[in-house]
Amino acid sequence: MRAEGAEQCPNARALAAEVERRLGRAVFDVAAERSLEIEVTRFGNIYRSDVYVRDAAGQALGHRQLQSDEPGCSALVNATALALALVIDPEAAARPPAPAGAVAAFDPLPPAALPAPAAPPPLPEPAPAPAPDDTKLRLPAPAGRTPVTLSGRAQLLAGLVPGLAPGFELAFSARPTERLGYGLTASLSPSHTATRGIGSLDVGLSRVSALLTFDAGHSESLRLVLGAGPSVGAFHVAVRTPAPVTDPGDYWFLAAQLGAGLQVKVIDGIFVELGGAAFVPLKRQEFLVRGQSDPVWRQPLLSGLGFLGVGAMFP
Repeated sequence: MRAEGAEQCPNARALAAEVERRLGRAVFDVAAERSLEIEVTRFGNIYRSDVYVRDAAGQALGHRQLQSDEPGCSALVNATALALALVIDPEAAARPPAPAGAVAAFDPLPPAALPAPAAPPPLPEPAPAPAPDDTKLRLPAPAGRTPVTLSGRAQLLAGLVPGLAPGFELAFSARPTERLGYGLTASLSPSHTATRGIGSLDVGLSRVSALLTFDAGHSESLRLVLGAGPSVGAFHVAVRTPAPVTDPGDYWFLAAQLGAGLQVKVIDGIFVELGGAAFVPLKRQEFLVRGQSDPVWRQPLLSGLGFLGVGAMFP
């Protein structure tokens, strides 16, 4: 990105060509997990580049600032290209750069203005000095960083307890590979009343779910996550009238869960999410009262919920 006053500096394609010339091979891929973001600005006679390394979610992994007071942009471009080459492959970048025509990719600059790439000009230290973690432009291996999310969700249940009922859920997830991960959720729905015939009872539900998750697609600001797995918990039953045949108390809830959630980035590390889940009972419960043959309430063969929440992603 070239800010106002730095329009004569090379564009992204030209800078990428210079980095690959130094490394002696093609290294950039639009499908890569990590990306490099460079912003070039000009303050009077000073040219400055801010270099950021970002992961697939847009999180900054490293930052370095370079600047030059040499006339024109060529000195800063060469220093920036060398810094990028060292980040990508320190050993290859230390070797003499490949000769030839890659310099021609810098159309805005006359070739004679380019200093010898093997000896970029010394750069003054930025002031104030950045924190220790920022002074090194480093690319940790993706496998060593596991994105983790924590979120709170408001739910609307349909069929999990009688009628439509509100609920609340806490969710945790981690993605140790590029797309596959796992999630754990814990939820509670307060008691909701069911009445049929002469029977009336209150049914609440608490449950936990263990899910295998799949990152179905993402962009800079959106991520679609699918999940499937078992959901286990307990119905909490209180019979109002008449005297129960089914005793009050707790009854098993066991179901297969399939869900999807869309995460929308608000700022770095914070997102809102909306989605839903469907449940198929593996153990179907029904609740009877004395003097009535039909159940007051029976678990349906298919139930579901929708949710809206807010969460945070680490690191």
